[in-house]
Amino acid sequence: MVESDDGLPHSRRAFFREAFTRLVQPVTEYLDTQIEERLPAEQVLLQPPGALPGEAFLETCLRCGNCVDSCPADAIQPLQSDQPNLVGTPYIDPDEQPCVVCDSLECMQVCPSGALQKLSVHEIQIGLAEVNYDICLRSNGVDCRYCVDTCPIGERAIRLDSEKRVEVLSAGCIGCGVCQYQCPTVPKSIVVRPIQKYTEEQ
Repeated sequence: MVESDDGLPHSRRAFFREAFTRLVQPVTEYLDTQIEERLPAEQVLLQPPGALPGEAFLETCLRCGNCVDSCPADAIQPLQSDQPNLVGTPYIDPDEQPCVVCDSLECMQVCPSGALQKLSVHEIQIGLAEVNYDICLRSNGVDCRYCVDTCPIGERAIRLDSEKRVEVLSAGCIGCGVCQYQCPTVPKSIVVRPIQKYTEEQ
């Protein structure tokens, strides 16, 4: 029997190689599937609290950075974009850091142009949370309550319904993104959809 350079007969070497391939291939395919499923098709960005609707916000915002600098949670960031009309506009990515609905709502107070209107907490409409029950842990027998327990608005915005499923109340949800940030599933079982269309791939 002819030996290979590593001292193993060709037949044994081929056997081990085939066995290793059979062992590793399913794992590789599984990981590839998980990676593909975890990649978002589109990154959803939210405007800061009190933002004027649509084009009015883009036309009024000075890109001065006051709201960015004043945000105690570092939730507001300046947008990097290939589109000139979006460059430097403030945004919130709830996957990275949601709006925590701070007591002072300082971002609104320091806006010099009125692009961010001074509103009370319950007048804010950043977005509206949506639940994907197919992947929500509660639908799979897990007593998860992160989105409900961490919401800064409380049961006025989100609660468990009579069937113990997560229920978002449109009249109370302001779209701060805390529920999305705290959700432990990948992809997220609860996602905030912006009231104003404001999506951009960074």
